[in-house]
Amino acid sequence: LAGAALLACGPGTREIVALDERLPTALVASVPELSARLVAEVFGPLLVLAPAERALLVGTLEVWLECGGSVGRAAVRLRCHRNTVFNRLRRLERLTSRSLSHPRELVETVLALDALRLPAARG
Repeated sequence: LAGAALLACGPGTREIVALDERLPTALVASVPELSARLVAEVFGPLLVLAPAERALLVGTLEVWLECGGSVGRAAVRLRCHRNTVFNRLRRLERLTSRSLSHPRELVETVLALDALRLPAARG
C-alpha cells in the first residue's frame, strides 16, 4: 500500500496506518536492535516489576499521552482521581530517571513506549 505501513502496535495487534501518521514509530521499528536497547535503557526498571504493576504504569502513560498531557482528562478516562494519575506518572519518572516535563526526556520515553509495543523489543 502506497503511503501506508503495517505496524505491530501491541501484543497480537496489527493495524494499517498511514506512514505519515507514525513516522517516529516507523523509525523505531526500522532498527530492532536499537529499539530493544532503547526499551532496556528507558524502561529497564519497569521491566522487573510485576506485570500488573508495569501494565498500570505504562497504561497510565499511554492514556496521559492520548489526552495530550492532561492529567484531568486522563483521570476521567482511567476512572480514578487526578492525584492517582499524578502519582503513577511521578513513579514512572522515578523508575525511569526521566522527567515527562523535559522535552528530550519525554521524546525518549515516547519512543521507548513505541518500541515496547513492537514484538522484537519484547523478545
